[in-house]
Amino acid sequence: MTALSAVPPCEYGEPATLPDGSEVMLRPLEPEDADLVLDLFEGLGERSREQRFLTPKHRLTATDLRQLTAVDHVDHEAVLALSAEDHRPLGVARFVRSPADPETADVAVAVVDAWQERGLGTVLASSLVARARELGVRRFSLIMARDNEGAVRLMNRVLGDVEQAEVNHETAEFVVSLTTGRPVRGSRVVLKGA
Repeated sequence: MTALSAVPPCEYGEPATLPDGSEVMLRPLEPEDADLVLDLFEGLGERSREQRFLTPKHRLTATDLRQLTAVDHVDHEAVLALSAEDHRPLGVARFVRSPADPETADVAVAVVDAWQERGLGTVLASSLVARARELGVRRFSLIMARDNEGAVRLMNRVLGDVEQAEVNHETAEFVVSLTTGRPVRGSRVVLKGA
């Protein structure tokens, strides 16, 4: 079995094979993909939704949907993963560039519960990092629930060196560098007991 960190980013339209042999297709999310975003949200359990939105979230509002599909592929980019078998939405990784600092972008990754811990988040994040570098983004900022172990694993596996970290009782905020040409293994983040 292939290690998760060995799963390379895949090109749009080409299948990526996950460590368990499953295939997914990646493509840019488009503004007309609201139905796919809704389907993806429905595939997130209560805990996954809370970790993604940092608050209980039972449904997406019309405003949420407009914001999540307002991609322009420069300042707001999103990579969508679809099942190669039936084209169901399985996950999305996105960044939104900071208006105050165009080299920094907020990042988020969501994978439907049934596909978590299979390497899909790694494939999505790796492809998003490659796209961000193409667009001149040099660092990602992220806020996560302090107990979001999946996000910490993903950050350690795919993203670069931690430039800043602030952990409080409920959340952890990070700024990570994307300036290296490959994922960095040097700085590992551990939140347990912090």
